[in-house]
Order: sequence, then structure tokens, then C-alpha cells
Amino acid sequence: MVESMLVAAVTRLDVDKVLSLVESEIAIGKGSIEIIEETRQGMTQVGHLYDQGKYFLADLMMSAEIFKDVISLVSNQANSLAAIEPSATILFGTVKKDIHDIGKNLMINLLRFNGYNVIDLGVDVAPERFAEGCIKHKISIVCLSGLITQSYDSMRLTVQALEKMGLRPGVKVVIGGLVNEQVRQYTKADYWVKDCSEGVKLCSSLFNLKTHQEIS
Repeated sequence: MVESMLVAAVTRLDVDKVLSLVESEIAIGKGSIEIIEETRQGMTQVGHLYDQGKYFLADLMMSAEIFKDVISLVSNQANSLAAIEPSATILFGTVKKDIHDIGKNLMINLLRFNGYNVIDLGVDVAPERFAEGCIKHKISIVCLSGLITQSYDSMRLTVQALEKMGLRPGVKVVIGGLVNEQVRQYTKADYWVKDCSEGVKLCSSLFNLKTHQEIS
């Protein structure tokens, strides 16, 4: 797989080049989800370089600033928001015992740029808060994020809380972070995703399926 120019520029922390490339991609109509995903890939490379001792904390902070700049540019993209029904609302949060939020925030940004209304519950969210949020906002999709093994039990308890409130199977649960199929089975979630762009595509397909079923 050939690395894109944008991924390479982010990896090099070349701010001017990154912004120039993003402006060019917006001009030719490239979608926000692709632009942000490439930026995320570059940030991942920066993280790898940091782990190898080739980059330092200041470099990590710079990559975060670059991401904010890219977000600012694509937020003004004319076609960044799709025509989505108001009912397309997603409840999102990092589960109890976990305070990681970078992946969560990235996916929330991607979802919002694609027209979805996202309610962000934050981090260290108790199972009951997810259940209460589903009832209050009439949610059909809940995204649970977790990057530590302790989060698996919290995800499982969250699904159980939804069951106790009689919200399953009407509410689909998507887990992301440090997860796989085994974790999905353990938590009894409906789906698991390995990256943000995949998560956005999954949510879109679930809403499309729901709309088709309602019409049928």
C-alpha cells in the first residue's frame, strides 16, 4: 500500500504542507472522512516514532495541533454534512474505569462531519448513564470505547444495563478501541470496529438498514 502525500506530511510534522494538501483535496471534492482518516494515519505514525524514541512529547503535541488545524479546514467543506434525518443520533462514551478519549474524539468528529448528531458522554461513563441516555434521547446506536482490558467488564455491564431497561435489541451496541471478535462475544455487543473510518461506515449502514426496515 502506497502511503499518501498527506499521511507522509503529517508524519513529518510538516504543517504548511499538510494544510496545503488538505486545501487542495477539499478543492477537488475529496470527502472529509478520507481526509481525516489520512490525517489519523499520519498521527499513528507519529505515535510509532515516539515509541521508538525518534520523536518526543513535543512532537506528539504538534501532531495533535495539526489534527485540529485539519479539522478546522474540513469543517468549512461545503459537502461535509450530509442530509441526515434528525433521528440519526448516536450515543458515545468511554466506558467506566477508562479515561482514554483520543480515539473516541476522532470518531465523533468523523461522525459529525458526515451529518450525524453525536451525544458525547465523555469518559469513565457508568453503564446506567448509557442506559439513561438511550431512553432520554431515543437512541438506536450506542458506541462504547475502551483501551484497557478493565474496560471489557464495563462494556459487558453496559450491555446488561441496556437489557435490564428493556432496550435490547432495539439499541445496537458498537465497541471500539482495544477490542476484537472475542471481546465482542464476551461483552455481548453487536459489532466491533478496529478504526474510526470503519466505525463511521458501520453506523451509516446501520442507519440505512433501519430506514429501509421502517419503509418496508
